[in-house]
Amino acid sequence: MKGSLNMRTQKCYAVRPSINEFLDISRRVYTEIVDDIAGMVTKLGEKYGLPLRTSFSTTRRFFIQMKLDAGGLQGGQFPTEFIKVTRFKNNYCFTTIDLIKLNDRCDESLKEIFHMSYVVVCQLLSLVHEHVHCLYKLSDTVSMLDMLLSLAHACTVSDYGEYDVTMIIWFWNKYVVLK
Repeated sequence: MKGSLNMRTQKCYAVRPSINEFLDISRRVYTEIVDDIAGMVTKLGEKYGLPLRTSFSTTRRFFIQMKLDAGGLQGGQFPTEFIKVTRFKNNYCFTTIDLIKLNDRCDESLKEIFHMSYVVVCQLLSLVHEHVHCLYKLSDTVSMLDMLLSLAHACTVSDYGEYDVTMIIWFWNKYVVLK
């Protein structure tokens, strides 16, 4: 997925659903707000007979775009409902008061989602932290098996005797106990 909006959506759904009910509700609210924004832009396009589309950037958040060569502007003037009109490359970019309000609601919803996700991840880390000692024991056991396998391989490749291998294991064991 590319784009800041897709990345933002991925962050919202980083924690698996049905872990926290409030997180699921906040996600649903966020999705409904984004759908409301898209619906509002579609209605504005139908109302004024303009080919409008919804766009998103991290700095402007959601805004409305219209191609420069797209007709439909009566007298070359935008309706008064459209504010902050700018021209960028081959597009007009603008917003409305309602869209600004929806952007603010969307940001609040995102803050809630990120906070609840943070709480869930912290709870998970505290649970994992209690059992980390088992992972240390596992790594110690795997390293011991690796060393014994290396010794067994060295014995089969070269002509070490039983006494040599026993001494190596004895010295290695003393080294580990001293540590």
